[in-house]
Amino acid sequence: MDEKNFEKEVKEALKNKTNHYLDGKDEVWRNIESRLNLKEKSPKRQKTTKSKGRFVGIAITAAVLVVLLGFATVTTTGQAFVERLKQYFEPEKNVVTEIEGHPEEQEVILHERADYVIYIDEERYKMIHEGDKDIVTTKEPLEERYPEVSMTISQVIDKTPEQLAKEYSEELKTSFATVKEIETVTEPVNGILVSAIDGSEWDSPVNKIYLVSNGNEGSFVFDLKYFLEAAEGHGARFYHMLEEFQIVQK
Repeated sequence: MDEKNFEKEVKEALKNKTNHYLDGKDEVWRNIESRLNLKEKSPKRQKTTKSKGRFVGIAITAAVLVVLLGFATVTTTGQAFVERLKQYFEPEKNVVTEIEGHPEEQEVILHERADYVIYIDEERYKMIHEGDKDIVTTKEPLEERYPEVSMTISQVIDKTPEQLAKEYSEELKTSFATVKEIETVTEPVNGILVSAIDGSEWDSPVNKIYLVSNGNEGSFVFDLKYFLEAAEGHGARFYHMLEEFQIVQK
């Protein structure tokens, strides 16, 4: 089986619920490596400009699939694939991102929700769960002179990104001096961006709303709030966190 077909099989398997294998991941890896005749070694934290965070269950699903597919001999495809999968186990990892024009190394922590996963920089931020919303905000409260800094993650199950983009654009026009044209973006997520700014001072509020299809008839909404002076600080960090966002297929 070539690599393309093999990874296709893995993607199909990811649709199944296999998180219950998590507790036995070490044994699973030993079995895989035994079948591939690989030398066992511990996973290492990956340092990368744009890391590839994935749901912990993905690795387990794929690992089980490798065993079931019966890779009994050493293959280049098998070795490479196992090494890539090991990256997905990391509950925490170090990444290097560019903040205010300078590379910055930071540790990010995996947060698993029912319908998505994301890595959070817990040195500076915390995630608060409020009803059907998750709010990432500063670990330490900001002084009152600063506008709000937060990233709210929610899901609208019955409206597409295109529908929501028009609604949010009109809503922002009631409170922001400048609302930009709706954009289609590929970074930090594949979706639609609605952005607005209220003024040109250091403390002028900035609001960016990213809209991503949930794979059905709905959307994930990422509502980013910060201020102009914080665009290369908090704004950039929220951007890099969004690069790690992954939908959990049910």
